Amino acid sequence: MNLKQNIFNIFKIVIGNESLLRKIQKNLCSKLFLKGLTLEFGAVEKKSKNFSNFIKGKTNFEYSNYYQNKKLKIFSADLTKKLKIKSNKYNNILLFNVLEHLPEYNSALSEINRILKKGGKFVGSTPFIYQIHSAPNDYFRFTKKFFEFELKKNKFYNIKVEYMGYGPLTACYSLIFAYVRFLPIFCQLLLLVCMILDSFLQIFVRTELKEIFPVGIFFIAQKK
Repeated sequence: MNLKQNIFNIFKIVIGNESLLRKIQKNLCSKLFLKGLTLEFGAVEKKSKNFSNFIKGKTNFEYSNYYQNKKLKIFSADLTKKLKIKSNKYNNILLFNVLEHLPEYNSALSEINRILKKGGKFVGSTPFIYQIHSAPNDYFRFTKKFFEFELKKNKFYNIKVEYMGYGPLTACYSLIFAYVRFLPIFCQLLLLVCMILDSFLQIFVRTELKEIFPVGIFFIAQKK
């Protein structure tokens, strides 16, 4: 990646008044190209907020949440139980910021595999260094090793998992964002300073700092 692209990516992350986690998630989604029928779990009523909006490709989307909204075509799906969806239906499934709210995540991974077509893509993300956010409950924080192990166990392959973030300063920023977001310009400048300081710290550390202080995890895998 050249300097111009790096500057552009930093600019995209810094601007706006969303959490750092969501900004990085949207940026990673914008690099995805999907085809076929796609289901997004955890879809919200304001559809412009759904992650399906940022994905490229020729795909039709369906939306689900725990609560049904017929007007907005969001059907009810409880991922802690067997889903009322036929097997091998979807080409792709999106699961962003949902898994940490499920006490029975093994059931969810198994059901997602069941309703995916062979070779279908499973894409998602979860927070790590992030505030407790009840919806209605917040149960877990997952690591890269967790996803590599659990996805393989649930018969997925071509598994790619990456940590999201830049280092300890941006992780701290992520934790206080709920308060500084009410201070426009200062909020964006603070994030930029944190990113610059993390880049400076990285010079002295062999391990990528985002692998030590991740704000979240991003994963993509395929069904065998």
